[in-house]
Amino acid sequence: MDTEESNELVYHYTSLDAFISIVNSRTFRFGDARAMNDYTEIDHNINLLLNLEKQKPELMKKLNISNEGFNKGIKNIKFFKKHIENHYIHIMSFSKNPDSLSQWRGYADNGTGICFSINLSALRHCLNNTYRIAGNCIYIQEQLNKEAQNLLKLASTFDSNDCEFEARSNFLDDFIAFITTGKNEAFIDEGEVRLVSFIEKLPPPQDVKFINSNGFIKSYLEVSFPINIIDTIILGPCCKFTTEDPVFNDMLDNLFFNKKLYELGVDTNPYKPKILSSKATFR
Repeated sequence: MDTEESNELVYHYTSLDAFISIVNSRTFRFGDARAMNDYTEIDHNINLLLNLEKQKPELMKKLNISNEGFNKGIKNIKFFKKHIENHYIHIMSFSKNPDSLSQWRGYADNGTGICFSINLSALRHCLNNTYRIAGNCIYIQEQLNKEAQNLLKLASTFDSNDCEFEARSNFLDDFIAFITTGKNEAFIDEGEVRLVSFIEKLPPPQDVKFINSNGFIKSYLEVSFPINIIDTIILGPCCKFTTEDPVFNDMLDNLFFNKKLYELGVDTNPYKPKILSSKATFR
């Protein structure tokens, strides 16, 4: 599973109103992992792991696992499935694609919104102890099956009730990465990269809040970030203003300006990201 941190930029597509709110508040909102666009994905990935039990004879031979090891692996998977029920899992989604028509349509007000790039590694360091994993989403079922089998083999090597903390922690990272980055192949053009937060429900974490969304109650996590991790802003193909629009540029000067630092003489050259326009020809 590809979970290596990278200094490469990732892209977040959003509406203009949401962009203004993000920059004004200096916070990203991580959404509930069980309330994503594909509402089946977490449960689908967990079931993929649990269904390995039905392939026992074949997988024991293929993965070179003993009967005892196989049973231990399934037991550990069930143990960690239960374990995560006592935790919040929240996700912030990005794309590897800087100017994707499907992203403009689906996540940026049908092309009238904003896409901005950030350094994923820099954002990861803002999460402190709530961070667990950053990873590229996996869309191909064959690859998901392979990752599930690799997890089973790893789970067969330790006892969840009596093992070193490091072994449990490492497996937990891999387990969370698998269940949160496996996606339906129909979403493959999104090229999604996810940053995942994993925190205990008790005692209640202060940064977790709740919202009414069309009659459904959803949790979310607010994470503060330094404004200079936003590298570039790309205007959507249907934006009604250009990169040269004076009011838009006045707004950016205002949003990205830190008056307190300026008055202290620390920030005498206020930060402002690069501004580009989408090259997509779309109305």
